[in-house]
Amino acid sequence: MRGIQMLRIVLAGGSADHGETRYSRAARDFGRRVAEEGWVLRTGGGAGHSIMGAASDGALEAGGRVEGVILRKFWKHRHRGLHSMHAYSTFALRKAGLFNGGAATVVFPGGYGTLDELGDVLVLRQTGFLRQPIVLLNLFGYYDALLAWDRHAGREGFLYGRRFFQVARSCSGAVQALRRCFVKIL
Repeated sequence: MRGIQMLRIVLAGGSADHGETRYSRAARDFGRRVAEEGWVLRTGGGAGHSIMGAASDGALEAGGRVEGVILRKFWKHRHRGLHSMHAYSTFALRKAGLFNGGAATVVFPGGYGTLDELGDVLVLRQTGFLRQPIVLLNLFGYYDALLAWDRHAGREGFLYGRRFFQVARSCSGAVQALRRCFVKIL
């Protein structure tokens, strides 16, 4: 798959740095895998053991290209080793900058900010403004409750009976899902 170059994988995930955890180790592994595929990783620009920071470190260690898109308010918390960093004054502008030009979005575990980003890309996908694949990375069952809600909302008729994202339970599963999507769209 090394022939699929310069595809940007947008990573949405937790920005909190809780030290090294199973989530940050998985994010580092994912970043490495993205780099090995020859894809560009685009994150929220955070550093440390956050999901964004760990994924960025993994990609950089593997020789990959990493781009950051951050709020100006958090500029001092940025990852200083990325190839490019863009800062925006509002969340809306930052999200537009984050997702613009992405070939796919992978959603790691996270908090309200991650849920907000997931909601945005799902609404854009549902309404036809976004065609890129979305992969929900359900590491360690983190999104089991959200997936139960998704099934319930579908049964109740609020989600039009169609899922707009794929689910992966591991970093390798997420990369495999992306490969399948890219073969279909290229």
